[in-house]
Amino acid sequence: MQTAHIGDFALGQSTLLRDRMAQVLPHWNDDVPGYGYVLGMHAFGLEETGLYARAEDTGRRALELNRRDPWAVHAVAHVMEMQGRIGDGIEWLTSRAPDWSIDNGLAFHNWWHLALHHLEFGEHARVLEIYDTRIRPAPTSVALEMVDASAMLWRLSLRGVDVGTRWQALAAAWAPLADDGYYAFNDVHAMFALVGAGDWAGVERVTGSLQRAAQETGTNGMMSRDVGLPLARAIAAFGRGQYAEAMNTLLPVRASVHRFGGSHAQRDVVQLTLLEAALRAGKAAQARALAAERTDLKRTSPLNWRLTARALESQGRADDAKRARDTADLHAAAQRTPRTATREAA
Repeated sequence: MQTAHIGDFALGQSTLLRDRMAQVLPHWNDDVPGYGYVLGMHAFGLEETGLYARAEDTGRRALELNRRDPWAVHAVAHVMEMQGRIGDGIEWLTSRAPDWSIDNGLAFHNWWHLALHHLEFGEHARVLEIYDTRIRPAPTSVALEMVDASAMLWRLSLRGVDVGTRWQALAAAWAPLADDGYYAFNDVHAMFALVGAGDWAGVERVTGSLQRAAQETGTNGMMSRDVGLPLARAIAAFGRGQYAEAMNTLLPVRASVHRFGGSHAQRDVVQLTLLEAALRAGKAAQARALAAERTDLKRTSPLNWRLTARALESQGRADDAKRARDTADLHAAAQRTPRTATREAA
């Protein structure tokens, strides 16, 4: 069941993340060993299909049966990310860290989720601390870990944060995989690192690998053709400062990025890149529209309101931009309160 669940995740089959578990739930109950794990997987599927209240309830129930299930912790963390519950998310992960962060192969990813929340608050030093000590504490070549590392550094770079030599170290780990063309989702994250490091020879290698994969007839051929190759080209254009080209390349793809796997939270880096490209290209109307989408979906996100403020400024609407920044500050202040008792746990 877990193998199928991870396969659905890698293929971007969100409804099957939910429904495959629903098919077997009638055959399980509290008396069957492993029932908590089934609930944890179902919780993640519910979250990925937008059923947030049910997802949180199911994830919490899973943890009542097995408090060390990191996938259930992860599912509830996703709910809080998607709902813009930043303070709750930090409290949730830090208060339960002894259960999910010790001797656990998913720990680095749950640390990534914690860093996302700190990034919302603009706590960049804390994000880099988590990156250095939890997400990327050693130069491993495990693709799952490198994906999270690439995504986090790219998000920081979109905000103008200097990440030092971290790009170079990460790009060096991706370089041996540049010609593999095995999974477009990974290739795109390799592109983040290679572009961030300014390794243009590596960028060409990954692009070539995606071009070859796009000629294939299998699943990765579809992923590379429809999503991976356009994204890679857009990331390269962004890295070269060709922001209008990056925006124009991303716009036709953004509605289909789910087709190359990952979660909503992971794929959001594509939408953030698109919005940042529009802002840097001086495309005020497009930037404002994209920012409006984000604030409508997640109205308590300080980041979304700050992006809105930048878009309004690009339209010459200084007063509206100030109100958007004030709104960002209000949401940030309101959400800092729940985590005061658990700050030290991280």
